[in-house]
Amino acid sequence: MVDTDQGGHVFGFRFVLTQGLRNMFAQDGYFNMTPYRVMENEWADFARYGARVEATIDLDAPVVGERPETVTVGGKAYSARSNNWLEEVDLRHDFGNDSSQRYKRRYYKKQIVEFVAEAGER
Repeated sequence: MVDTDQGGHVFGFRFVLTQGLRNMFAQDGYFNMTPYRVMENEWADFARYGARVEATIDLDAPVVGERPETVTVGGKAYSARSNNWLEEVDLRHDFGNDSSQRYKRRYYKKQIVEFVAEAGER
């Protein structure tokens, strides 16, 4: 752990409720509160506008249970109604576990609604 670390959730509480320590990792405070939160807000908007997100998060630590050096996110979005994959959506992102990380949202309400509508027509 480093001085700027917080106990960050692997998956935010709003997605999986409490999972205890198995859903926590030593996460740089800025990374936790800014880019990681922006990414989770994007996922929440998919759910809000008719999609569901299936994500994987890999923590690359020198030893299991220690502070990860990198966080690799993968995932897909599906129409919640038709269960069709939103092929245009790419949820992958690689982060370092430090304060230099950035995450720029790629999807907003208008795009998400369009993707979900198109998926429902297939």
